[in-house]
Amino acid sequence: MAENETVKPGHAQGQSQDPYLADAASAAQLGPAPAANEASRPDEKRMSFLEHLVELRSHLRNAAIAFLLATIGSFIFVQNYFDWLTRPVRRGLRAAGHEMNFYAKSLTEPFWVYMKLALVGGLLISAPFVFWELWRFVAPGLYRKERRIGILISGATGICFAGGAVFAYAFMCEPAAYYLTKLCTAFAGDLPFKLDTMLMMDEVANFQMMTLAGTGLAFELPVVLSVLGWMGLVSSRGLLKFNKYAIVLAFVVGAVVTPSTDPFTQTMLALPIFALYNLSILVVWLVERGRRKREAAVPT
Repeated sequence: MAENETVKPGHAQGQSQDPYLADAASAAQLGPAPAANEASRPDEKRMSFLEHLVELRSHLRNAAIAFLLATIGSFIFVQNYFDWLTRPVRRGLRAAGHEMNFYAKSLTEPFWVYMKLALVGGLLISAPFVFWELWRFVAPGLYRKERRIGILISGATGICFAGGAVFAYAFMCEPAAYYLTKLCTAFAGDLPFKLDTMLMMDEVANFQMMTLAGTGLAFELPVVLSVLGWMGLVSSRGLLKFNKYAIVLAFVVGAVVTPSTDPFTQTMLALPIFALYNLSILVVWLVERGRRKREAAVPT
């Protein structure tokens, strides 16, 4: 019996060499993990999320301060903004033989028009700084390739929008004002009368801002199609086949985007849109060629 009793401990010692039993024994010797460490993991995640919120709040605060300061500065020069904004309309009125006067429907209309121009001017002036603040928050979570693509798309978007606004200001607004003013003419006959127009300050400012903004958005077509081509949703061959319908679609977009209903302004916008569509085909083809070269360089 003694021998059997001595064998059992030895047998137990032999069994203790099992790695699973050794791990269990070491775990039992170490005891349960401290509850504070287990509880600290959710706290660390929560604090990390709160830190991101604090950082986002900081960037948004800086962007809001930049926008506020730019708006205040724009309100100081807002009369110069209105003078610059309405110059194409006044040149068109002069060419049509119409008086270059604008009217206000109420005492408060000039103030609200100037406030609107100050807000738009503040947004345009502070836009680069606002984008920089948002980019500082987003960029650390992106890969290097994604950062390059983001900068490229953002730069192309700003350039295309500015190009569309400059095109509308230089080539569309003055002919549109001239054409629309010439529609107001004198009627002869036994009961002659004259059709005249009273241009309100708010309506002229809205006409100009909507024309510039609408043309800027229409000029974003190459950016949109290039992104779709990079994602593989459209192809240069498909866009080329759709080219015969694109001219009709360009006139539809020109009619929707421009605030005026005259065919001259719509044609002035439809032709650049059609040209930009064909430019987009070339850009998408270059994107596809770059993708094919990268795929051919990857060893199979």
